Amino acid sequence: MRKNVLMFFLLLSFFSYGQKKVTVSGYVEDKKTGEKLFGVNVYTNSKSGNVTNEYGYFSFSLEEGKHIIYVSYLGYKTIEKEIEIKSNLKIDFKLEDDSFNLNEVVISTTKIENKVKSTEMSVNTLKASTIKKLPAILGEPDVIKSIQLLPGVSSVNEASSGFNVRGGNADQNLILLDDATIYNASHLFGFFSVFNSDAIKDVKLYKGGIPSTYGGRLSSVLDVRQKEGNKKEFNGEAGIGLILSRVLVEGPIKKDSLGIGKGSYMFAGRRSYVDAFTFLDSDFKDNVLFFYDLNLKANYDLNEKNKIFVSGYFGRDRFELPKFIGTSWGNAIGTIRWTNAISEKLFFQTSAIFSNYDYELDNLRSGSEFRWKSNITNFNFKPKLTWYASSKATVRTGVDITHYKFNPGRISAINGSSISAEKFQNNFALENGMYIDTEFDLSEKLNIQAGLRFSNFMRLGNESIRIYETGKPLSFDPVYGVYEENEVVSEKKYGSGEVIKQFNNLEPRFSMRYLLNDRNSFKTSYNRMYQYIHLVTNTTSPTPLDVWTPSGPYIKPQYADQIALGYFSNVKESSYDFSVEAYYKKLTNVTDFKDGADLLFREDVETQVVQGVGRAYGLEFLLNKNTGKLTGWLSYTLSKSENRINGINNNEYYDNNVDQLHRLNLVGLYKTNSRWEFGGVFTFSTGRPVTYPTGRYEQNGLVVADYSERNGNRLPVYHRLDISATLNPKKDSNKTGKWIFSIANLYNRQNAASIFFREISEVNDVEIATGNTEATKLSFFGIVPSVTYEFKF
Repeated sequence: MRKNVLMFFLLLSFFSYGQKKVTVSGYVEDKKTGEKLFGVNVYTNSKSGNVTNEYGYFSFSLEEGKHIIYVSYLGYKTIEKEIEIKSNLKIDFKLEDDSFNLNEVVISTTKIENKVKSTEMSVNTLKASTIKKLPAILGEPDVIKSIQLLPGVSSVNEASSGFNVRGGNADQNLILLDDATIYNASHLFGFFSVFNSDAIKDVKLYKGGIPSTYGGRLSSVLDVRQKEGNKKEFNGEAGIGLILSRVLVEGPIKKDSLGIGKGSYMFAGRRSYVDAFTFLDSDFKDNVLFFYDLNLKANYDLNEKNKIFVSGYFGRDRFELPKFIGTSWGNAIGTIRWTNAISEKLFFQTSAIFSNYDYELDNLRSGSEFRWKSNITNFNFKPKLTWYASSKATVRTGVDITHYKFNPGRISAINGSSISAEKFQNNFALENGMYIDTEFDLSEKLNIQAGLRFSNFMRLGNESIRIYETGKPLSFDPVYGVYEENEVVSEKKYGSGEVIKQFNNLEPRFSMRYLLNDRNSFKTSYNRMYQYIHLVTNTTSPTPLDVWTPSGPYIKPQYADQIALGYFSNVKESSYDFSVEAYYKKLTNVTDFKDGADLLFREDVETQVVQGVGRAYGLEFLLNKNTGKLTGWLSYTLSKSENRINGINNNEYYDNNVDQLHRLNLVGLYKTNSRWEFGGVFTFSTGRPVTYPTGRYEQNGLVVADYSERNGNRLPVYHRLDISATLNPKKDSNKTGKWIFSIANLYNRQNAASIFFREISEVNDVEIATGNTEATKLSFFGIVPSVTYEFKF
């Protein structure tokens, strides 16, 4: 091990020295707003260069002498500047918007050619401007719905509150908003996400080849960044739709003599008003259904090298059926970040982060009214150092410390009911990560990114752990093929901060790109990921009422090994680009619920879940059209996802809830002129797995359903077409407003979200017991037209 570390640093030293070199560093920002730009290509005619980080900073080394520097970013005019360098140079660049003259690339990593030349694979970036052009349900652009149009990404239904990546469950995705973890990304039970497209700058999804800077989830990382605000002038924008309205304001902080702020701020808010129309139907007039959220971000330049950022988000949903049920859930996050350009080659950043997700459920039935409240809270500290060692090598290293508090639930009486109060034990945990990630060119054709993450997870007291008779909560009976709960014989009390169970693991990461020529390359990647917290659920999609629980004495951490191989190509002078990737993912200690599990209002969740292995594999195709009046992409995924858990499906592999053999998305954006833009999205996929009853029998006077093997059936195929049209104001007009018309599910396809069986049938509009079983299809919506008016001020 020591020899390997020594060889690693000797290799970096080789890249760092040689001819006398100097360093070029600086920031790249939007000329109009002063906002820093992430992912900008800064390079020279000698092919040296780098890409700006999330704070717009770049650094690379050059030999002394004359060079031509190019600064290139999609949607902006390319800067070409000749400079003579004799010593270290700090230079900032301001890019000018070129959206009227350049056709925007719909999906990008940074630059069109960079898809081929970058070491990254299994990575997609969506700009907020692209998301806002896609047709959307009820006219509201949505980040989660947009990424579901990418290869390898799916959802279980139209109103899913989560998304699934390469056959993984929804809880296996790490969702970050300005570095803060989002535990439930849904509004209105999944019809919308928590991400306000007005407040978002860009979205980056890692499906594989995940850098060692990220940890804690098995399947993907969704990294969402908020806008920083306009440093030049105050402005705002707003949108008014059929069911919600939104507003954003931004502006400078403390302008200097040139009219440029030392900092800037951004504030955005949304509020739905579905409940405002319930009076139109007497059956729903007293129902409550709405959400709201607030986004905030501010930054300030302390001096040339030091900058501070503050960002936050707060969102809440409320749903109530009078005298029956009520529920409320929401996220609250806050992040403070400090960046310091220590030297031309060293960039330091650190973040202190707070994140909380909570929900409550009210039972409003007369005589048994009670309230159930639960939440998960974490505090996170993330220092990170980037060393631009040379023009051929970059090193990133840091630590990631997260303290968790899990509140499984508290029950209290409401409205004077006689329900007894009950409080489940809080769970505490500490997750630590240390990592190093390097990227270096071995030759002009071969580039490697390698990293290693050490993860440590400690389940902590103050908590009493149940001790079972056999030493484990469940025993499997091979004769009857069922699990039986073991008797609790005692409890062991752990004091505050005392370690109950500890896990230590290494997570290697590796990516490689081999450049065939300037337009074609092969890439491969491998990553191992560990996940120490689990979403305990027996539904196909996460719900606001699901409970997170930490690994411990009875529930082991999940981990996954994924390998991918891909071919990337630019064709027709970058008018088109194409990629195909094959992947295989092996999962260990995946968690599923046992047959007959009851997960609601339970503290002993370890008696309801079982663990086993899983596998997922597939092919992903992506074709982009990048230029011209018509742009868009075609994605197709051929995949399989299976689990094998002792005691389920006769101990054989069975289809995961999210398994879909075929999934196809066709996205088109057409700009006829400066005023009219049109969009269309067509989606087709295989129906997801379900478990149907195959018969029934009577036991003690009760009719009991007899079910088939787990996920042995399929819902009907899913397909839908959404369209939109945008009318922009005239170029020479003082008006800033535009109209957005959209139709979701144009041909009114009644897609099945689920199929359930019941013993009741209707005769002459009267429900009577017939003794016959009937299947009923649940569809969330048919054709949905909408109109939205957006304007700037």
